[in-house]
Amino acid sequence: MVRKSIIALVAAVLAASAAGAQPVEFTDAIGTAISMPGRAVRVVSLSPAFTEMLYAVGAGSAVVGVTSYCNYPAAALAVPKVGAYTADTISVETIVAMKPDLVIGEPEMHGSLAATFKRAGVRFAALSLRDFAAVYRAIELCAMAAGDRATAAALVASMKARVEAVRARFAGLPESSRPTVFWEIWDEPLMTAGPRTFTGQLIEAAGGRNIFADVTEDWPMVSFEAIVARDPQYIFSPYTHGSALTGEKLAARPGWAGIRAVRLGNVVLLDDDISSRPGPRFVEAIEAMAAALYPGR
Repeated sequence: MVRKSIIALVAAVLAASAAGAQPVEFTDAIGTAISMPGRAVRVVSLSPAFTEMLYAVGAGSAVVGVTSYCNYPAAALAVPKVGAYTADTISVETIVAMKPDLVIGEPEMHGSLAATFKRAGVRFAALSLRDFAAVYRAIELCAMAAGDRATAAALVASMKARVEAVRARFAGLPESSRPTVFWEIWDEPLMTAGPRTFTGQLIEAAGGRNIFADVTEDWPMVSFEAIVARDPQYIFSPYTHGSALTGEKLAARPGWAGIRAVRLGNVVLLDDDISSRPGPRFVEAIEAMAAALYPGR
């Protein structure tokens, strides 16, 4: 019996070696040390951004659970759902039943679930998406955990190059000469994006000047009069809010008919997912913004 156990153990070690299994170790955004004997073969994603990353780095076949907001790539639509993104909608019981090697979520959105996962014996990693550097790092960690690191390296290099290509469009242009932008999230109440949000960072990277770059809140409510006073050259917004931003409706807002963006028809609608999701496609949002802001460059 002992001899058979030893033989089985040796066979398992040799099989793992033949498969190139290497321990995976890193510390996540909330200070948890993540350690796995090899790459995860069963992963649950609690964020649309991470779902995109996992597929982009060749780990799509390992994804066994996602949220109802994980709509890209198309293959993710067929994956079983574990909730609707926010922590209070996530079914820990459903995730436990999936027996994942790793669950990936965001620290701000899902960090409150860390203790629950730990008690349930589920390995949970919270990865930051606060800025471009964090997104690049998250892509690399997704590859380290479950995908192909060479694929991730090539993807990150391409994303960085595309961002720099956009920045080159307005390189040398004084800050005061860059177009001003008002990002409208909603109109009842009127809300915008502060400079520290990912949306605010996209505007800056595209060469725009957020007219509310001076606010400290991430998603402040602002007045219609404040927009008139700051007179933006462009209004950006997600496609899903487009019905509120027709020329007729904007001109009907008190004083807005004289705003440069309204007067010149500079209202730009962007795909909701790429403009709000800090995943591999955020570069597309920057490129689309820059194309609108600098059509002649």
